[in-house]
Amino acid sequence: MAEGIVSLVLGKLSDAVIKDVLLLHGVGKQVERLSRELSWIQSFLKDADMKHIINEREKHWVNEVRDIAYDIEDVIDNAIFLKVPENPARGYSRIVGAAKRMWRKSKKLPALHNLADEMNEILARIREINDSRERYGINSLGEGSGVQPRLPIRPPVLPKIDDPNVVGFDHDRDNIVNLLLDTSIKRRAVISIVGPGGLGKTTLARKVYNSNDVKRQFDVCIWVTISQEFKLMDILKKIIEQVEPLPPNDVEGGEEYLLTKLYKTLNGQKYTLEYHLRPNSHDPQASTKPQPKKYLLILDDMWRGDLWIKIGEVLLDVGIGSRVLVTTRIQNIIDDAEPYKLPYLTEKPSLELLLKKALPNRDLSKGFPDELYEVGKQFAKKCGGLPLALLVLGGLLSKKPANYVAWSKMLQTMNWGTDGKDCTEIMATSYDDLPFVLKSCFMYFAAFPEDHEINAKNLLMLWVAEGFIPAEESRTFEDTAESFLEELVQRSLVQVLHRDTDDSITYCRIHDLLRELAILKAKEDNFITICSNPDNWKSSAKARRVAVHYSGCSELMEHANPNLRSLVCFEDTMPNCSRQRLLKVLHHKAPSVDFECFHGLNQLRYCELIGTLSSNRISFESFIRGLKFVETLNFYQLQDHGDLHDDIWNVKTLRHVMLNYMDYTAGPSSSADLKNLQTLRGVKCRESWNAQLPKLPNLRDLDIKVENSFSWDVMAKLLDTLNHLTRLYLHGSEVPQTIVEMQRFPFYQHLQSLMLREESSSLNNKLSLEVRMFPIHVTVLQLYDLQFKEDPLPVLEKLRSLRLLLLEGEVNRKMSCSDGGFQQLHDLCFRSLTNLEEWEIKAGAMPILNNVYLFDCDKLRVPLGLQYLSNLKQLNIISCTELNEHKDEIRNICKHVPEIEIL
Repeated sequence: MAEGIVSLVLGKLSDAVIKDVLLLHGVGKQVERLSRELSWIQSFLKDADMKHIINEREKHWVNEVRDIAYDIEDVIDNAIFLKVPENPARGYSRIVGAAKRMWRKSKKLPALHNLADEMNEILARIREINDSRERYGINSLGEGSGVQPRLPIRPPVLPKIDDPNVVGFDHDRDNIVNLLLDTSIKRRAVISIVGPGGLGKTTLARKVYNSNDVKRQFDVCIWVTISQEFKLMDILKKIIEQVEPLPPNDVEGGEEYLLTKLYKTLNGQKYTLEYHLRPNSHDPQASTKPQPKKYLLILDDMWRGDLWIKIGEVLLDVGIGSRVLVTTRIQNIIDDAEPYKLPYLTEKPSLELLLKKALPNRDLSKGFPDELYEVGKQFAKKCGGLPLALLVLGGLLSKKPANYVAWSKMLQTMNWGTDGKDCTEIMATSYDDLPFVLKSCFMYFAAFPEDHEINAKNLLMLWVAEGFIPAEESRTFEDTAESFLEELVQRSLVQVLHRDTDDSITYCRIHDLLRELAILKAKEDNFITICSNPDNWKSSAKARRVAVHYSGCSELMEHANPNLRSLVCFEDTMPNCSRQRLLKVLHHKAPSVDFECFHGLNQLRYCELIGTLSSNRISFESFIRGLKFVETLNFYQLQDHGDLHDDIWNVKTLRHVMLNYMDYTAGPSSSADLKNLQTLRGVKCRESWNAQLPKLPNLRDLDIKVENSFSWDVMAKLLDTLNHLTRLYLHGSEVPQTIVEMQRFPFYQHLQSLMLREESSSLNNKLSLEVRMFPIHVTVLQLYDLQFKEDPLPVLEKLRSLRLLLLEGEVNRKMSCSDGGFQQLHDLCFRSLTNLEEWEIKAGAMPILNNVYLFDCDKLRVPLGLQYLSNLKQLNIISCTELNEHKDEIRNICKHVPEIEIL
């Protein structure tokens, strides 16, 4: 993967700002020579990458190139660091401040003098490795064209072949469902699905979990994924939270308290931290007979039996007929479990799964293509019935020409055995086949903990900040990054957990076997160091990227690491990073965030912090003012951050600013010229914009609060300048009719997600709705506390692209959905509709609706026409007084709905 870092360095050397910095240091000629040499080496490495080098001498040469590229990056970063002035501490006089700046400049002079020497030394090393390449006969690597196919702007969303309902396991699902529902077994029973990695244990368990028969049989169904390095506290919290909400302070009692709370909760008893600490206090439900819950608990991917010893003992006598389903690679992980050994797929379903993935655009319902049938069988045989191997190999084949010659040629290169009990070779082959630009993106998944649900938007921004994404004409970096993620998904190297209404990926994960491959490749290429236990700290001393999965992170930061560029930490610790002056990527969470620990990190490109800001506002302001090159500022989960210093709005590189919407800091200054800014969330409209508007020509995503009626005029002026908005969330008091009429704004044709929130208590601001007001392509519409003169549904149901609708507030007493209305609606949520009494659903309305959520609609009677929602998968009714009294009637009407929750 030396090509990736070489490409990154070349991009830096061509950057106008960096070139100016280097010219000031008098190394312009060296920069030109470096660029020429590296461009030649890059072409050579592309060819080497396409030929999948295996020779040890060649690997050694490529590693030397990588090390030189890293050294060039260090020189560039140090040059920039020396140029960027540090912010003087507040309270110093001008004279003292000037004296300090002169002192710092004198300290930097030796480093500035050495810059040219370092450049000349690197050029000499490049000449030396070029000589060694010829000396050891490595020329043959560069005979290819070096051209790799350009990835599409937005690949089409292909059939979800890893969907549990697509192929296989129907017989096994029925067997396990019958075991779970066996009424002759009154005691709690444990079943373990056993098999090697990649066999489909989780897929089968998910099929069982989603079974209509199973959903109806149990009072509560709980799913928890167990990683190899689990924490019992985390597992207990995840289980309890799926039974009832867990207050934040409830974790203070520790493991013993959570174990007891789990027992009491499933037994239908209330149990609080106060009662735990004072056990002699009166139990508020002591006089009420508890109603034990019959539960199904699924523990996915269990590696150690000690977890079950603690949980199993607590749940032994809870809920007659309760069941536990475990997926594991270990045969006898639970002594009293009935093992179900999952078989490998047979030839026919194996071939079916392979070809569905390899030929996503072909209709295979009438049989397999004759010319590919026999060679397809040979491919399937090599996978040995492992679904993961079939999916990965199918994803690889989908990138090849769909003809006999191309497939046969590829089959000849697969020189491993045909027992198929291990998909390591297939996964490695798929990785080798990746274009070089995708290999860094794949290896980056090694940074995330096992089974971690990854926020896709944040992942794409991380890739951009790391420099993995090449610049392409007419495309943003984020668009290119999104196409890279879709490519990895189509190759079955990444799993999609959830897609947004526009089909973009919102959450994803990586199978643990593929994660092991990513870790292996990352280690081979010195790409990232994973710190999951104390033994890893020494190996991270010179690492360029570090991912922390262990609570001892502060130990790692005790000494300066001049090589460290990225730190992603998934533990609640607060390390002092101020010594890591060239850090570019920082993702961290801690209960209390102290910005003294981040002093001097002026080189940051990506900063995501989670926690509560400590009281030291001066350190926070100093940190913000020091960010000269930041691209992503993600404070979405940073509480109490307050206003940002205005200096941040002068940073030209800003691309994404996401602030905590509870704080709503002041937005960009009037003079801000943020040509690269695409995301701006959690800010307030400034009245100063009335005189001059900030320039935000490429803004796509805006979440903003308007604090008074005067500011709505200012807000309208700002919206008149935005041409590319696709997501708009507006909060404010007395939302005017002119704002609701979206057709007046230039982004009308592009807007896909719209939220309007009325925050005043006035009932005099009633709005009239017309279809033309809303963007024709809107897929998400959320309307909070808006007052409508008439029933809004007859208007909203005509929005043909709408997929999610949320209404909250005092709407009309009666609402109705017409035949043919809401043709594309998937999700519908009514929340706190305090006036609503009648809701009528006509036959033919909402034909593909999947989910209905009703919250705090106290007066609402049983809706007329629920039986017409034939595709409804989930019905949630929470805190609806009238509906709660008709639970049995609702369940009888909605027998076709797999999941019904009425609380």
